[in-house]
Amino acid sequence: MLNLEKIGQKITTQRKQMKLTQNELAETLFVTHQAVSKWENGKSIPSIEILYEMTKLFNISIDYLLDNSEIDPSDYESQFKNVSREVVISNFLKSDSCNEDINNIFYLLTKKERYLILNLIMRSQTTVTTEAIWPYLNDSERQFLLGVILSNKLDVDLNRIWHHLSNQERKIVSHNLKNGIYNYTLNNIIRSEKNEKKQ
Repeated sequence: MLNLEKIGQKITTQRKQMKLTQNELAETLFVTHQAVSKWENGKSIPSIEILYEMTKLFNISIDYLLDNSEIDPSDYESQFKNVSREVVISNFLKSDSCNEDINNIFYLLTKKERYLILNLIMRSQTTVTTEAIWPYLNDSERQFLLGVILSNKLDVDLNRIWHHLSNQERKIVSHNLKNGIYNYTLNNIIRSEKNEKKQ
């Protein structure tokens, strides 16, 4: 049985995500403001034609809109099946828990989407940190991000991710540090050099 209240809540959520008022949604769907208000308050349900138009407008599936269950905010696989990829990624990037959730979403992203997030990190336009994302990067993504860090286009203290760096990456960092290219003092390098001298 359809739960009109939950359907209404989903319509409200989708409308607000698109920054539409009830009047603007009504005009877009060629219905009255009162009809939208009734849907959102769980008093009635849109016709199948209007539901179809809503799914196109909100870029969601009709199953998501009519399903009685809620999708867990960290279940990105289900979200990608029911809501547009752009909306899911945008919501992820706006969430307060994006650094904790990176492991739940990053493997589901396309190459282009992954580089989009890396570029947002580069431009400091997301709260996703280098420290949180580094363990989930593939080799080419790591090389790209390390190059950005070492060219001082991204202010990152590599001490925080040193334990995640491969031996090759550590050598590259050491070389840049010795040539005065990288700004930070790396405690790990100093310690390892002292240990080498003792031996």
